Amino acid sequence: MRRGWLCLLWLALCALPACAEELSVCYHYGCDQISTIEVGEETLGWMNRRLLDAASADEERAALQDVVLAYYQLAAQTTPIAADRAGNHEDARILGRMDCVDHSRNIDQLLELLDAHHWLHYHHVAGIVYRAPLLLDQHFAVGLDNIDSAEHWVIDSWPRDFGAPPLVVPLALWKEGFSP
Repeated sequence: MRRGWLCLLWLALCALPACAEELSVCYHYGCDQISTIEVGEETLGWMNRRLLDAASADEERAALQDVVLAYYQLAAQTTPIAADRAGNHEDARILGRMDCVDHSRNIDQLLELLDAHHWLHYHHVAGIVYRAPLLLDQHFAVGLDNIDSAEHWVIDSWPRDFGAPPLVVPLALWKEGFSP
C-alpha cells in the first residue's frame, strides 16, 4: 500500500510544471559564444501542456517543432540569434549566426530537459547525430527514437531561417543528404 502511495505521489509531481530552468544557447559557429537564458515557469508550463496535447508520435514531433521554436524565440530576447539564416552562407559575418553544431547542441540540451521532466511520451532523445554524405559535407542534428516502433527521426533547425520551425524527417532520409 505504501509503495502505491509513493508511486502516485511521484506521478503527480511529474505532472506539475517545473520551476524556472537555466539553459545555455550557443552561437557564432562551433559554439564560440555561449549565453545562459532562463526558461521561466510559464514557458515550461506551456511546453509541458503542448507536449501533453500530443495523442500520437506524429503529434509529439509536431509539438516538438513548436517547443523548439518557442525556445529559440525566448533565446532571441537576450542573444543576437534572430539574425541567423538558413545554412552557413547568408549569415557568415553576422553576429548571432549559428551553424549545425550550434543548432544541434541547443536542441539536444532542450530535448534532454524535456526528457528529464518526463514530458516526452512517444520518443527517446537519441542525442546528436551526424552525416557525411560527401566526405567533406559533415552535418549534425538531433536524433529521436520512436518508443513504440523502430522509427528513427531527426530534428534539424539549421536549414531554416530563424523563426521557422525545425525540420523533422526520418533519420534514413536525412542521412542520405536530405535538404528542403
